[in-house]
Amino acid sequence: MDNLKLNEKGILYQLKQYRMKRYIKFFPEIDSTNDEAKRLCADGKGKNTVVIAASQTAGKGRLGRSFVSPAGTGVYFSVIYEINSGYKNLDLISSAAGLAVRDSIYNMFGLDTKIKWPNDVLVDDKKICGILCETVSEHNRIKYVVIGIGVNVERIDFEGEIEYTATSVGNEYSGEIELDHNEIVIDIINNLDRYILRSGLFTEDENREIINRIRASSATVGKMVRVITPDSEYDAKALDIADDGGLIVKGPVETTTLKSGEVVHIR
Repeated sequence: MDNLKLNEKGILYQLKQYRMKRYIKFFPEIDSTNDEAKRLCADGKGKNTVVIAASQTAGKGRLGRSFVSPAGTGVYFSVIYEINSGYKNLDLISSAAGLAVRDSIYNMFGLDTKIKWPNDVLVDDKKICGILCETVSEHNRIKYVVIGIGVNVERIDFEGEIEYTATSVGNEYSGEIELDHNEIVIDIINNLDRYILRSGLFTEDENREIINRIRASSATVGKMVRVITPDSEYDAKALDIADDGGLIVKGPVETTTLKSGEVVHIR
């Protein structure tokens, strides 16, 4: 049904149901919700804003990749968080965002979702969601964090090699609950606010609950992985999630904590 696809009226209705105080900017089509969010931040209009689009012409993924964003098949949005001085735990934001998406998909549809470090959301080792976190600085300090999220929702016939690495809610879910794109977006934003705002992620030293939930939902811990950084590439055993969200790995030479880069699960 068309009213279940992303539309401004449906988004505002769900926003009211969840009693959320957010300013919504909806676009039938846009280049990138993250780019629009950063433009708003640069203009001083980012506070409490969410940018949502039915499709993107230049969607972005991690490490400079593109994110295919056709109309009607998924949800694409960026949530802006304003940061005051003295912020903490910025490295944890990415994994907390993955946890928010994981919880929504699990709670709404009962799918066994896991998080591939740092924030890819998987179902049966196939990617169902991509997340890109970016920052915007003002006067030489970080002022905003932009969390861009794209979730594959409707049934999609993936072709080529991506058939073995990607999936969607519709491909995995066989229940009777309708796939309301608008509710999926607002539920994820509600979880983001829960883990980032209501938990005091930017201000508190102790984030044990979030870290434990990320560990329990990890698809990477315990796996052999290929670590890819700008300077090296090697195989390692993923041992644990660090308290700051980094991935602790045991490589051929030493045990270290990854703060950035990419890991590929070795099947």
